[in-house]
Amino acid sequence: MDRFALISKDLALPDPGNVLEQTCARMREEDFKLISEAEICALEEKYRLLGQYLPQVLQARRDLEKDEARKTWIAAAAFCFPERSAKEVRQIPLPKSDGSLAGDMAPLFVLLPQVETAAADYRAHGATEEQILGYMHSFEGGLSVGEKQNGQPGLGKTYYTWICRYAKASLFRIGGLNFEFTDFCKNAVALKNVHTGEIVMLMRNFIFAENGLPVESAGQGNMKNAFATSFASLPDAYYGYPVRNIRCINELTAFPKADWKILAQAGDPMLGVHIPRGADISVEATHKAFAEAEALVRKWYPDRKICGFFCHSWLLDPVFDKMLPDGSKIRQFGSVYARYPHKSGADSVFSFVFPKKVPYEELPEDTSLQRAIKKYYLDGNVVNAYGGFVPCEEDQ
Repeated sequence: MDRFALISKDLALPDPGNVLEQTCARMREEDFKLISEAEICALEEKYRLLGQYLPQVLQARRDLEKDEARKTWIAAAAFCFPERSAKEVRQIPLPKSDGSLAGDMAPLFVLLPQVETAAADYRAHGATEEQILGYMHSFEGGLSVGEKQNGQPGLGKTYYTWICRYAKASLFRIGGLNFEFTDFCKNAVALKNVHTGEIVMLMRNFIFAENGLPVESAGQGNMKNAFATSFASLPDAYYGYPVRNIRCINELTAFPKADWKILAQAGDPMLGVHIPRGADISVEATHKAFAEAEALVRKWYPDRKICGFFCHSWLLDPVFDKMLPDGSKIRQFGSVYARYPHKSGADSVFSFVFPKKVPYEELPEDTSLQRAIKKYYLDGNVVNAYGGFVPCEEDQ
């Protein structure tokens, strides 16, 4: 049986780089199997990662045994998981759900076989058993979000890619924030004035609308007076398009090397910042978490050097400076960063602020944030995700 042909025919999956096809070609017939019910129950007893959803997970596994195409996709994705990076496994294409419990749960079965390896990796880098249990709780949390959104537990793309980070042991939590080893944004350069300490963000290799936002971002697209950005390091100065008031300006500007140095540019190692629901994102708590994360990296990962912290989030949209009152923790969180415009869709705010996406008129108004965002969208606007950079303490 041509296993990859089965995936292509029944699931119509894209296969960038022929990852799944090449994986299927390397697998033996006995490799095309699901994690067993006994193994799932053993993981649950040890890590309590499925909680109330264990019976439904076991039922989904029985149903998947009868779905040869999805079973094949799960086996192939799980087989190539250990040899690929956290970023690469998040890019493995997911089959669309057919509305069944098994269809909604299929991505979970790629991740379950990785749990013991991830736990061992966390232990090797100093994580406590209590911390590991907390990381594994993300499985139940992701299924819970699926239940709220679709009426039954499951893992959509957003939460599959989120839990991939735990399954690769690439994410850790400090002070309520999650941190992940990553590389700095390829479209930005951070400069620091060596005399005043001022940080300026320059944009590169991107096309911006006249208003200073990427033309590819939601709510943009108007190419009239659009401009392209670039960056150059010449003997006398750095040349680029700076960000002013969190918008890129169409003005090629020189920054003399006698006065400015590069803090971060494309590919530099960073800690990516992720914000769980309910996290304390006040200025004080955020800076404390950053300091503790730096200390943890020095202790757990002495061979890794980081240049700073990188965040890409709707929480950084400067509209909240007008939308929310003084003292708002969302406003405080944004103020921590040197912010810059970033390519963005319009939907990232919904999975965090609202139970599920519905027509704007039907969005709930249970909180002041929900009311403000709903009105903003009804008025024809969108909340965009912005980028943000904070240097390591020694560079500040």
